[in-house]
Amino acid sequence: MVAVAIIAILAVTAVPQFTKYMRGAKAAEATMFLDGIRKGASGYYAIPHTDVLTGKRKPCQFPVKANPTPAAASCCADAVDTDNDERCDANPSNWDNTTWAALRFGIKDAHFFQYTFDSSGTLAKARYVAGAHADLDCDGLMSTYEIGMTGDPEATESDCDAVSSGAALFRDNETE
Repeated sequence: MVAVAIIAILAVTAVPQFTKYMRGAKAAEATMFLDGIRKGASGYYAIPHTDVLTGKRKPCQFPVKANPTPAAASCCADAVDTDNDERCDANPSNWDNTTWAALRFGIKDAHFFQYTFDSSGTLAKARYVAGAHADLDCDGLMSTYEIGMTGDPEATESDCDAVSSGAALFRDNETE
């Protein structure tokens, strides 16, 4: 009887810890992929771009906005999770748009999060926020991770070498 009681106590304490660990492991996806988006955005800002119609150099800027990808309420939706594993199914065509291509970002495997990219302005007023949003246990409560950057305060039409490095990761309902 004592052995059963000890096993029951261990189970009661271990199961919540294991669940928290599993959610943390799922959340690691967001930080890893947002870092990739950050690197892509920084590179895009620093590389000179030319207007196709005029041939003139464009001012330093981040890529244009990308709506939630994949486009669904969450990865729990049947439309993006056909195998019911609570992850968005692998679909490389989801990432076939100009913004994700400019960021050199795309996901080829099943994943938990949907990703967004929003930007505005040029030169020193350039800004972006990239987001990762997921319902990690399909209960309707979303985990949100966001990272953003601003343009170089000293950027000129001919020099876009730096982007402020004060990018901090925002987390809300980290492991919901």
